Amino acid sequence: MGRSTTDTCCLTLPLKIEKWQADRLEKRLEIARQIYNTLLNYELKKYRKLKSSEEYLSIIERIKESDKNSEEYKQSIKRLAKMRRDAGFSEYDFTTDMKPFYKHFSDNIGSNVAVHCIAKQVWQAFDSILFGKGRDVHFKRYGELNSIKGYSAAGKSGGTEIIYRGTCIEWKGLKLPIKLTPNNDYENQMLQKKVKYCRIIKKAGRTKNHWYVQLALEGNPVVKYKKTGEEKHPINTGIVGIDIGPQTIAYVSNKEVGLKELADAVNNIEHEKMILQRKMDRSRRATNPENYNEDGTYKRGVKLTNNKSKRYIKYQKELKLIQQRQAETRKRQHNELANHLLTLGDTFFIEDMAWAALAKRAKETEISEKTGKYKRKKRFGKSIANKAPKTLTTLLDLKLKSRGYEGIIEVPTSVKASQYNHVLDEYHKKELSERWNKMPDGKRIQRDLYSAFLLQHIDVETMSFDKESLKKDYEGFVIQHDNCIDELKKAPKTIASMGIVRRVS
Repeated sequence: MGRSTTDTCCLTLPLKIEKWQADRLEKRLEIARQIYNTLLNYELKKYRKLKSSEEYLSIIERIKESDKNSEEYKQSIKRLAKMRRDAGFSEYDFTTDMKPFYKHFSDNIGSNVAVHCIAKQVWQAFDSILFGKGRDVHFKRYGELNSIKGYSAAGKSGGTEIIYRGTCIEWKGLKLPIKLTPNNDYENQMLQKKVKYCRIIKKAGRTKNHWYVQLALEGNPVVKYKKTGEEKHPINTGIVGIDIGPQTIAYVSNKEVGLKELADAVNNIEHEKMILQRKMDRSRRATNPENYNEDGTYKRGVKLTNNKSKRYIKYQKELKLIQQRQAETRKRQHNELANHLLTLGDTFFIEDMAWAALAKRAKETEISEKTGKYKRKKRFGKSIANKAPKTLTTLLDLKLKSRGYEGIIEVPTSVKASQYNHVLDEYHKKELSERWNKMPDGKRIQRDLYSAFLLQHIDVETMSFDKESLKKDYEGFVIQHDNCIDELKKAPKTIASMGIVRRVS
């Protein structure tokens, strides 16, 4: 199955199915998981054999030591690619290797799903460690596979594919009715588009699992309109500077200046999750006491038991529901914020942040000059996981591109927006705890808002600050900045990284 070159949008609809159909779907997801793990294990043996060869190791060593522009480096890369091809590491080889594994389950999983979908997933897992930054591949545990897709082949009447049939989804003897919303113009217009493939999704519920179909449609999503005929989420013209952090977002436009916490409704859910995880830990320790030393740490060098009590299994289900609710809440809030930002402008300048690096622990052990104590190696991993700032910027970029705009413009961190002072035309390195800039005129400007203001005035061609426009717009920014800070001071609570001292009445 070749890669699609056209735009793709998605429409997710609920399925209205009976208990026996849900059981069949559960069975097929479990079979798909077993096929995935079987192929993964087969390819993992090939990969370990390749890695153990002396020639492969010597080529890897030469690539690390060679200059990227040298002829030796280029030849080593070519030789490495040939070794991988000869060892059977390509997407085509993976689809060929899949053929013997799914035939025993042909009543439930057909060639289309197995070869073009499951085998492709396994290839993507290996692709990340062969050509990307991935370190290892992982097997899927029981109940971990919650979706499966199949390409909708034109002109075929059924069989191995998962096919959309207008009012239902057909898949190897199953007819799964789709629950459509009556008189919904958006759904009706989206369903006029060509269906590329269908994905069946399982979501956990309190009493039973809920099933959905996600239709991947050709083209861009339909624009939503209100009953009055106005566009529901319009995009206005203007330049917006955005300074986004692990927990907050500061944005500056000619219409509005704002500083907000990302996905603030997730905080209460995170606290609920933490309490449940403590219960699970106590249950796990009570059920498997032989796994722990007297001081409570895990024993090393011995095989650990994994006994689960009925209460622990109940907690696991509750945790899955909480995590699902947390993800949906975060997605909803990011979507609302992205729609609001689009009303402020159509050109967005955002600093290109290395979120993966910020989430990792620090490698070197350092001692603080002020306290003389060891600095914590933890960085921003938990905040980034909870708030997902990269998801917001990706969503904003997709919304712009789907409407025919260029998308967000990423500014390299080398511009040092957090250190520059446009009045003095100087750079001053600041500690992370310094949340305010003291300007030459005596005014105090919030650090993130000032960075967003600077990013709003980036020259696209030179990727440097437009000093003339900065001086021209500064006074208007200060007025909007002060109004924003006054509103934040009235708020019942703000997070510490904003540096806001609330008014006490």
